[in-house]
Amino acid sequence: MLAFTIFAAYAAIGIALIRQAQGGEATKTLPGWLAGLLVLTIGVHGAVFLSGVLLSPGTGVGLPDVLSVIAWLFAAIGLFAGMQSGFAVLAGIVLGLSAALVALTLIVPAAGVSPLTWQLKLHAILSLTAYSFLAAGALLAAASLIQDAQLRAARVSKLSSVLPPLLATEQLLASLTTSGFIFLLMAVTSGFVFVDNLFAQHLAHKSVLSLGALVIFGMLVVGRQAAGWRGRRMLHLYLTGFAVLVLAYFGSKLVLEVILQRSWG
Repeated sequence: MLAFTIFAAYAAIGIALIRQAQGGEATKTLPGWLAGLLVLTIGVHGAVFLSGVLLSPGTGVGLPDVLSVIAWLFAAIGLFAGMQSGFAVLAGIVLGLSAALVALTLIVPAAGVSPLTWQLKLHAILSLTAYSFLAAGALLAAASLIQDAQLRAARVSKLSSVLPPLLATEQLLASLTTSGFIFLLMAVTSGFVFVDNLFAQHLAHKSVLSLGALVIFGMLVVGRQAAGWRGRRMLHLYLTGFAVLVLAYFGSKLVLEVILQRSWG
């Protein structure tokens, strides 16, 4: 029942933001009462996850837990975006994704989950935080590519009218990239420190792909700071790095837990 309430709140606020933008109010921020409701929902959602997984000794982190924490982090990013002028539609979409992920937690089985130590839980949370920042950035990158293509074709669509200027999305994307890279670096480092026999637990492919994604996002951070990388090439490279990251984590999680009925923890 609580999960359904959280789902309904995220979905309703997301729809309200999108309708606000469609009604010609794309530059307005999240209304105060909706922001308060979202903060309350995020607080309850976080408390449920913390008490159920992080603070409970001897518990594991299954696929439903993964989906739940990503939904929670997406909602937090949606709150931040909703408070920025011009990002109402993108915030609404992110909150819609949060709602969908919460709904999936009620469907996806938590098979093959082994108890984890606090060190491995920390590694998992760092990984999921990195993924959430970079996933939000992937949504922004995709929207920027669409907007750029429409501008080059001299077409002004309804989507372009409700999206912020490319410069604003580029600046937000740079912040998400940097934050995601930092958390991904910590996640990869903690994996090598806390996970014993990393390459002997059917995790070799996950480790290699994670390192590949880390290199790509590191290139993006350095390239923007040192060489001022911008434009479509940067966006395409970002989406490539995110695709590698999705394969690294969710590909491994799906195969091990759902198909092979095993846990990597």
